[in-house]
Amino acid sequence: MILGWLRLFAMTLILLTVVYFLVSIYSRSVRREKLEKRWLSEGLEGDRDAWIEAGMKAYDKGLKKRLLWLIYIVPVVAFWVIIYAVNW
Repeated sequence: MILGWLRLFAMTLILLTVVYFLVSIYSRSVRREKLEKRWLSEGLEGDRDAWIEAGMKAYDKGLKKRLLWLIYIVPVVAFWVIIYAVNW
């Protein structure tokens, strides 16, 4: 019985990892696109690539990047709450 739950939990973590990486790649591409559009719309001067990379570094340290960890946290907590509620 326990082995079945552990196997389910391991498969869930693998699936969540795939989802995390896909959402992370998508989120980074959307942010990069927004920076590129902002560069064009504001008519900024200077090194475009350096400006975009600085914006991406700010994104990596920001809240949106950290919120992606909820992809792991919410399902795992729900999993353990359900197991607890069913068994006790």
